[in-house]
Amino acid sequence: MSRVGTGPRVTAGTGRLDVEPGGSAEVLLTVTNTAEVIDGFTVRAVGLPPDAVTARPPLLSLFPDAEGTIAVAVTVPPTHPAGRHPVVVAVDSQHAGPAAETVDLDLVVPRRPSVALAARPSVVRTRGRAEFAVEVANRGNTTLDLTCSAADADRATALRFTPATLRLGPGAVATTLITARAPRRWLGGDLDRSITAQVSGPDAEASLPLTLRQRPVVGRGLLTVLVLASIVALWATAFLLGITQVLGAEPAVKTAPASFFAATEAAAATSAESAGTSDDAADTAAAGAPAGALPKDGLLPPGVGGTITGTVTGAASGEPVGQLTVEALRRTPDGLVVVSSAASQADGGYTLAGLFPGEYLLRFGADGYPPVWYPAAPDEAGAEPVAAAAQRTTDGTDVVVAGEPASITGAVDPGDAADPVPATVTARPAWAAATDSDEAPAEYTATTGDDGSYTLAGLPAPGTYELTFEADGYRPATVVEHLAGGQQRFVSEVRLATGDGQIAGVVTGGGRPLGGVTVSTTVGDEAVTAGTPTVGEVGRFVLPGLPTPGTYVLTFVLDGYTAQTAVVELAAGQAVTDLAVSLTGGAGTVTGTLLTPGGDGLGGAAVTVGGLAEPVTTTTLTDGAVGGFTVSGLAPGAYTLTFEHEGYQPQTVPVTVSGSAVTPPLTVTMLDGLGRVGGRVTDAEGDAAAGLTVEVTDGATVWSTTSTGGGRYVVAEVPAGVYTVSVRVGGRVRASTVAEVEPAADAVANLRLEAVR
Repeated sequence: MSRVGTGPRVTAGTGRLDVEPGGSAEVLLTVTNTAEVIDGFTVRAVGLPPDAVTARPPLLSLFPDAEGTIAVAVTVPPTHPAGRHPVVVAVDSQHAGPAAETVDLDLVVPRRPSVALAARPSVVRTRGRAEFAVEVANRGNTTLDLTCSAADADRATALRFTPATLRLGPGAVATTLITARAPRRWLGGDLDRSITAQVSGPDAEASLPLTLRQRPVVGRGLLTVLVLASIVALWATAFLLGITQVLGAEPAVKTAPASFFAATEAAAATSAESAGTSDDAADTAAAGAPAGALPKDGLLPPGVGGTITGTVTGAASGEPVGQLTVEALRRTPDGLVVVSSAASQADGGYTLAGLFPGEYLLRFGADGYPPVWYPAAPDEAGAEPVAAAAQRTTDGTDVVVAGEPASITGAVDPGDAADPVPATVTARPAWAAATDSDEAPAEYTATTGDDGSYTLAGLPAPGTYELTFEADGYRPATVVEHLAGGQQRFVSEVRLATGDGQIAGVVTGGGRPLGGVTVSTTVGDEAVTAGTPTVGEVGRFVLPGLPTPGTYVLTFVLDGYTAQTAVVELAAGQAVTDLAVSLTGGAGTVTGTLLTPGGDGLGGAAVTVGGLAEPVTTTTLTDGAVGGFTVSGLAPGAYTLTFEHEGYQPQTVPVTVSGSAVTPPLTVTMLDGLGRVGGRVTDAEGDAAAGLTVEVTDGATVWSTTSTGGGRYVVAEVPAGVYTVSVRVGGRVRASTVAEVEPAADAVANLRLEAVR
């Protein structure tokens, strides 16, 4: 399409640009110099930010009647609102002046809806009720109407979203709260209940897994104590009943059953001879030996058979290894047979008792540990036998085992930080301090992600590690974890405590430091005060040990001077050391009220006092006496008060402060800062065109209306700025112009439709 006027002749390769969010598109403009002199042409776009449009070449120089091409590239950000945006490309002539010729383009940005979910924390351990804060972010370029829902796998948990619906503009972020209630559990261990949080809308949806880790009312520890107490009670009862049967009340009736004594064949034969019985009777007696006779196979009673003891330690750490299975195997015609087994204790020690005299092979192993045969063989071929002697202990059968690599997974909570806080997690082997080697064991580090999670993999095991968590502005935290071979250990979430901050500075008055000034603030409900010295570093103050992050209001008081306040925001661990406060003596006070054009109080407006070396600012009240303001600490003299608020024109009023009289209260009325765009729409013949859609846009926001019977239109409440005003007929721009809106003023933009060719 082309537009021809008194300036150059311009032709565009297309009237529509389709641009993906975050992408760009290019249109070629053919420019013909219709002037009689050499002229230079530049391009700019009305309705788009200047950095969104580039031209190649930036300046096109042409001889008279010469023709050249300018490539205009338009780039939109990823969150640019979807839809059709009219754009006016103005070709400026160095000879004819600005806007020598314009070209109308339609910038079309497609819809690209996208939504993302995040939760902190994602795992909550509780007995029945838990809350999850779920952050919903609109990553697309369209407004999303979302419905929040949640479900659990076993349908045993009551779930509720607050709020249940969200409306998010492009790039907006909102937080919704999931409240989960699970039926109370009385016994057992922790139970993980899987919850799926989901948001969905007509254009986008997303889901997030959450975990409610439910604790029982009666934990395993208490249940174990009750069971053990019951077992001890039953054993004591059986023991007392047995003693009652064995020992009577009188010596004459004391009896013991035959099973109370150990029996042997020799004893049985002796008993048979003394009773005058035959050999057959003796064999019968031996065959029917009472309970308690020594066995012929299996294990012997402790103190009768042989015992093998030793210690199991880790190869990397040298620390004792517990809960490792130790088996004693004996060679038989059918191969190796396990005859006894035991488990190593927390100190690494183990005991195999009741072994028949002979030689045994010892095998050590468990989940996460490759089998080791004593003394250090991977299989039985390299194993060495260990001899067991009757009623003797074979000690010193120590073994070193190497476990499979382990890992540690967990999360770090930096508290109420606005942005993700990267933390460094360092795993230091605890055995490093005890080793005599010059080469210290390696340290393992990881950095937390945006959600605070981390993973340390490939850790030598078994062993004990000291985990250190460090982040800028936070105190380091340390936990100790023991890893078994091949263990994938999950560490409970570590919450970092912020470091203390401080506020320091100098108080001056009349250009010199002031001593004896009382500086105060509050930490929680407790007042914290400090004073400026009168000798040495006069006027210097320090408030140390302040919890961070936080906002502090400091008050400076000195007799003969007007009190001053200062608001200081401290980030995590931040120290502000250069706060400068100036007190004014013999000062006056100015009060008043700021009103809207309708006479209502206007809160939240900035009030700036002019006429001072350092301007003083305050804000009008938003609660109580809305619109009220007070400015203290003014020396006698003439000043100006400037009031600023979005949507209104700045207002400046003079005020005189007297050293003896009270300054009367001021009443200031703001003027509307919004304007209007209006005009008349006519057809190609100049007749009024009614019922047509008129659009006013700055590229980001579109105001629209319809022309009336006389062709007139008005668009009210338009912020000050430059806008494109266009008329659409059948979806096509038939006329457009540029209008500049001034505050509280009407901008006239008449539109005449082009004749249809």
